[in-house]
Amino acid sequence: MTESETLRVALGFMSALDANDAEGVRSWMAPGATWWVDTGLDRASGAFGLDPGDGRPWPLHGEMDAGEKSDGLAGVRDRFPGGIRQIVRRSFAGGDVAVLEVAGDGLYRGEKPYRNRYCFVITVSGDRVTSVREYLDTRHAADVFEGRHLDRRSSLHRQQFPDLPLSAESRGGDAALRLLAAIGAGDQPTFLSLFTPDATWWADGGRSRRWSHPEAPPETAPDILLVGRVRVSERGARISELQGSYAKGLRIAAHRIIEDDRFAESGLVCVEAVSEGERVANGRMYQNRYAFVLTVTAGGLIDEVREYCDTQHAFDVYELDL
Repeated sequence: MTESETLRVALGFMSALDANDAEGVRSWMAPGATWWVDTGLDRASGAFGLDPGDGRPWPLHGEMDAGEKSDGLAGVRDRFPGGIRQIVRRSFAGGDVAVLEVAGDGLYRGEKPYRNRYCFVITVSGDRVTSVREYLDTRHAADVFEGRHLDRRSSLHRQQFPDLPLSAESRGGDAALRLLAAIGAGDQPTFLSLFTPDATWWADGGRSRRWSHPEAPPETAPDILLVGRVRVSERGARISELQGSYAKGLRIAAHRIIEDDRFAESGLVCVEAVSEGERVANGRMYQNRYAFVLTVTAGGLIDEVREYCDTQHAFDVYELDL
């Protein structure tokens, strides 16, 4: 499948979602297609390949049938009388997988702003979508929506690490795997050596949308290095603390790498990853799921990281009131 075919399908799906057209969204789905959103405090329900059924948390629903998800989208105008936009800010495709970075904008019940940032990882077969993984700021979603089971806590019996480590088959993949290895090792010098001098790192910030813009200028005096767009030279100071803050260290590993078919021009690569570690400070188990979107230079250095993960879970484990 060519890049244009994969992107055409993914962008067609997103155009229907942006138009709040439930039937249009459904029309892009292959029979048996699935749609996944991470599950906040209820880590077990967000396992890949598991449909938690009618007891799922909502709207942080885990994996579900895409047709059933489309049914839920039919009522979007009840929740957003003025509609909700889903505006693609950046997109690329690697083989049969597209990566869309998207900005949402709407007023919940006509009153409460909902402005999430998403990374959609969309698998395509033929001219239909077979799988959607929607990474978003779950703390912001849980704060805005009138959901169910959002206070239910659980942990995975075992994080879904790949049976065998991924191997790098390209410059982008190599940069991504070296980055995760340095984070897992808490190796600050190696971590910093992977980046250009002015490289930036963005991660979303929960209830306050102050930090929700990956394209914003880097903060000159960031209050919290874990959120917003900051310089890697500053954020890197935290890397050496990671191993000591987890009882047995933090393990993080990639389970899928999507490199842009036009990587030589764009330098874009997305790595989906999972992590696990028990925090020393409070004994809470950290089991996050991520989509990191990297921009890699021709020389193999990383110039930008955009991190999409389950913020509801992360801020809970780190006890951050964000």
